[in-house]
Amino acid sequence: MFHHISIGAENPFRVAKVIAELTGGEFFEFPVAAGAYMVTFQDQYGSGIEVLPQNTVWTPGEVEAEAKPGEPLPRLGSVHAALSVVVSRETIEAVGNREGWLVRWCDRGPFQVIELWIENRFMLELLTADMTADYVHFMRPEVYSAFLAEVAATPAPEPAQQKWTATPEPAHV
Repeated sequence: MFHHISIGAENPFRVAKVIAELTGGEFFEFPVAAGAYMVTFQDQYGSGIEVLPQNTVWTPGEVEAEAKPGEPLPRLGSVHAALSVVVSRETIEAVGNREGWLVRWCDRGPFQVIELWIENRFMLELLTADMTADYVHFMRPEVYSAFLAEVAATPAPEPAQQKWTATPEPAHV
């Protein structure tokens, strides 16, 4: 069970405010680094997202982990997160458009998500209340294992075909 994750942002205040808006959570200053914020989701697990200034990196430190300024990071990376939210698809799209961030509904095959690209660099896969059950069902080991067996038994699609598709025209261009 993940309880929190740290992400970097060019404008941590703005990002924390938007994440809190979408999750029904709250955000606070996070004293681990200047300009950092913690978003709490008010759930039974103590879930949250730490939003640090973009070039802040975690280091082992002498006694415990320390957040310190680091080298410039690549604009895009391999980390992303899927997150259940309390708002509708329409609200997510409105927020993404308001912020100028790419937002689009995507069909992953067994489940659907809304990609919200925070600052157009970090992907959150958002699951509305009506999307969450399909995702949770798919992630059960026996269901995911059966999916992999089905994929292995299926001939590879032509390059123009794909199982994961996005809406033809994203809500934000």
